[in-house]
Amino acid sequence: MLLRPPQPGAYLGDDAGHPRAALTRRGLLAAGALTGLLTAAGCGSSGGAGEQAPPGRTIEHPLGTATAPVAPQRIVSLDSNGGLQVGLELGVPLIASETLQGAVAVPPYVPGPVPGFTELGFNQLNLEQLVGLNPDLIIGNTQRVREHYEQLAAIAPTVAYENAGSGAAWQDAVGFLGDVLGAGPEMERRLAGFRERADAVAATHADRIGRQSVALLRFTTDELRTIRGEIFGSAVLADVGLRRPPSTDAPSPQETYVSVSEETVGTLADADVLLYVVGGGGMVDQAQDTFERYTTGGIWEQLPAVRAGRVAALDPVAWWDGYSVSAGTACLDELDRVLGELPA
Repeated sequence: MLLRPPQPGAYLGDDAGHPRAALTRRGLLAAGALTGLLTAAGCGSSGGAGEQAPPGRTIEHPLGTATAPVAPQRIVSLDSNGGLQVGLELGVPLIASETLQGAVAVPPYVPGPVPGFTELGFNQLNLEQLVGLNPDLIIGNTQRVREHYEQLAAIAPTVAYENAGSGAAWQDAVGFLGDVLGAGPEMERRLAGFRERADAVAATHADRIGRQSVALLRFTTDELRTIRGEIFGSAVLADVGLRRPPSTDAPSPQETYVSVSEETVGTLADADVLLYVVGGGGMVDQAQDTFERYTTGGIWEQLPAVRAGRVAALDPVAWWDGYSVSAGTACLDELDRVLGELPA
């Protein structure tokens, strides 16, 4: 079986606001030491004489080709977005994963992990720990996997996928993950359900969508950003057909945000509705301070959307850290409620 990933977009560096994964000192294994661990764990070699190898399938992905089990039983995810969330929502045997940094480690909109699940932390990679987990499949977005792909592939078949940080549409990305995890038809069913829900939200709020533009903002540790492009929350707004104001445009269509200084907050005057998240991802420290610094100034208070009361906070876990059908549905539910409560 040959699986092909969605066409990758331009590489933008790190994924969705998350810094590049870093190896811990303990995980920086010399090649010889890693080989010894692999041999001891039985991960890096084929079975002995007379042993029949389990059935496999060939998967093409952005970093190469992997021969993965047809029905993997020990899956490890190296990212807390698509890998973790798609694995949990599909109910596959995910034994370990990177988790979110912030108020929650695992989003509340997906089923909880199985007993014995190992949290790998946020923005870390420890090769020795991975060897000890004895996975039969490793998944992760290209930004998390690229630098150490050869070492990871020596531990277990490793499949990378393109996400929003690489310019890929989120529905294509999670569809590819569903195929990799052996649950393609179930993922297609879930995606169809999401599209139906998005159409229903669009129909309910057709009048507002036709008249008003919406800007999605994110308050980070040190600045305000307007979110755009294929970043998950921005893409969900596009799935509903919401129009964006010119202030969210960037010099390059590949850029996923536009920085807004305290002096240039007035550029948001072209937005009829302002939706925002505080923090999210690795930028959880001092984000509330940034929010207060920007919103207590006179310029913010004079924005037309603010004066009209058309401003609302959104859940950063779903809108920023989300990357699954479950996250998309949670965003649609919140958007439906918020649009219904805002003044016309």
